[in-house]
Amino acid sequence: MKDVLLALADAVSRAVASFGGDAGAVKGMGADGTPTQAIDQVAESAVLRYLEDHDVDLNVLSEEAGFVDRGGSRTLVLDPIDGTYNAVRGVPLYATSLAVGDDRLSTVTHGLVRDLPRGDSYYAEKGRGAFRNDAPLSTRTFRKNDSLFSVYLGVMAEPASYEVARSARRVRNLGAASLDLCGVASGGFDAYYMNSRAPARLRIVDVAAGVLLVREAGGVVVTPAGEDLEMAIDLKARANLVAVGDRAALEALP
Repeated sequence: MKDVLLALADAVSRAVASFGGDAGAVKGMGADGTPTQAIDQVAESAVLRYLEDHDVDLNVLSEEAGFVDRGGSRTLVLDPIDGTYNAVRGVPLYATSLAVGDDRLSTVTHGLVRDLPRGDSYYAEKGRGAFRNDAPLSTRTFRKNDSLFSVYLGVMAEPASYEVARSARRVRNLGAASLDLCGVASGGFDAYYMNSRAPARLRIVDVAAGVLLVREAGGVVVTPAGEDLEMAIDLKARANLVAVGDRAALEALP
C-alpha cells in the first residue's frame, strides 16, 4: 500500500508541476459544497487516472468527486490539494493527503501527505510508526517556555482559540490541516489547535492521513472537549481537533 500511495502522490506532483493554467479558475462545485478550482481538479484527475490505469482495488472519497464506488475492498480518503487558498495565492504551503480506511477514522491503516512545493513525503502505517522520507518521526517533549503552537485564528474561530494562542510562546498556522498535523508529528509544533464554527470545521479528507501520522509518531489527537477524535469516512462529517505531541501540552491549554 505504501508503494501505491507514493505513486499516487508522484502522479499529483507531476500533474501540478506541469499545469500551466489559472490555478484558481473555478471549474464547478465540489461534492463537499465548495467551489472546485482548477488546481484541485488537476490533482484529483491525476489520482483517478492512476487508479484506473493500474486497476487499484480502492474506492475513493474525495472533496471534489465525492464517493466513487470502484468496487474496491477499502476506500482511499483523498484531499487532492489541501491548502488550495495558499496554492492559488502563491504561498508554498499545500499538500496532497491520501489515506486508506474503511468506514471511520479509527480504521485508517495507511496515510501519506506529500508536501507538494518541497517534495517531502510523510508516511504512517498503523502500528508501524511514522516517517518523513523514510526517516522515523517522533513528537516533541513539551516545554512551555519554548512552546510553538499552530492555531487557527480566522473569522470563524471560536473565542477559546485566542486564549490558546496567548498561552503559547510562539504561534503559527499553515493553512493546510495535513501539514499542520505533520508539523506536530515531526516535532515542529507542540500543538495544532483547530476550533471553529461550522462550516469551517475540518473534514475527514483534511485529517485522515495527518491524524494517523501524529498518533504513530507518539502524539495524541482529541476533540476540544478532550475526547479521542473519531469521524465517519463521509464528506458530511465535520470536526474540530487538538493534536499534541506530548499529553503535557494538553494540560497546559487554558
